[in-house]
Amino acid sequence: MSRKVPISIFLAIVLLLLGARWLAGLNLDQGKAHQAKADLGETLFRDTTLSADRTLACSSCHDPSKAFAQDVAVPTVYGTRTGTRNVPSLLDLPYFTHFFWDGREERLDQAAVAAFTNQAEMAQPGMSVVIKVVSQRLDYRARFKAAFGDEHINQERISSAILAYLTSVTTGRSRYDAFVAGNTPAMTTAERRGLNVFRGKAECSSCHTLNGTPAAFTDNRFHHSNVGMDRMAGQVGNTIESFRTKREQGVPVAELVLSDPEMAALGRFAISGQGSDLAAYRTPTLRNVTRTPPYMHDGSVRNLEEAIQREIYYRSLARGTPISLTAEEQQDLHAFLHALEDLSNDAH
Repeated sequence: MSRKVPISIFLAIVLLLLGARWLAGLNLDQGKAHQAKADLGETLFRDTTLSADRTLACSSCHDPSKAFAQDVAVPTVYGTRTGTRNVPSLLDLPYFTHFFWDGREERLDQAAVAAFTNQAEMAQPGMSVVIKVVSQRLDYRARFKAAFGDEHINQERISSAILAYLTSVTTGRSRYDAFVAGNTPAMTTAERRGLNVFRGKAECSSCHTLNGTPAAFTDNRFHHSNVGMDRMAGQVGNTIESFRTKREQGVPVAELVLSDPEMAALGRFAISGQGSDLAAYRTPTLRNVTRTPPYMHDGSVRNLEEAIQREIYYRSLARGTPISLTAEEQQDLHAFLHALEDLSNDAH
């Protein structure tokens, strides 16, 4: 004997089925829009026509094939001028709370477009010029519509697209991450010994923290390395006075520190004005560190072996007692850093 399904239950089932199909379609549309946004962001990131002289793109300094960094000490910026700071990798941006070596920007959306109008970088007079250049191209207008639903172009959307691209290449798929997830053979014996040195005797993890999943390998704080301070010997007071005078004249901090090596050596002090921040810099992540030589904020350290030795030396000075690592322990530490290389193609 058949039973009749109450109309209320029947309608509920129909609505659930329709709702499931609608949600599936919505998720698909959102996924397509996000991919369109990331693809648009990559194009903007690589577009040299967005700089004042039409020769420099974001990717000119933050080279995707070099872990979004460069393999020179400091870059050649707008025109033929030489920069003052080593190009930091843009991988793992979501894990940072401050951006740039001196942490002068706390908003990621602002950091993403800062180079366009910095006169020491892409040198546009304002974002309105960048927006105008983008808006004049039919292909860009069509791609903004695909990514955002209409052709309206503004700073927020340009920033959003670039960030969609950069966050799509965020790391977190290294052999170390596989090891932490339970795959012990993912790391070699030497790398596992190096991890023990890293979080133990060498005390590296006190700044390059292992917290979080995936670990960011930075404490997002500012520390003194004493690197580059020799150029300021006997000139600190004069440099600070000159810096303050130019700031009172309205010259942006970013332009000062990216065009004057002495002012760049002020570090976090240029932002906070606190004496304790003189020559202090943000702790960089160590993910893909093997792919981003040279090292330190001024690119003065040529290779990873030298960087390890310098860090051990200055950390010993900071704590007042020496950290003595054997040659094997240093080799193991170096090996461990190779386990932080990203496994995806995006960082290659």
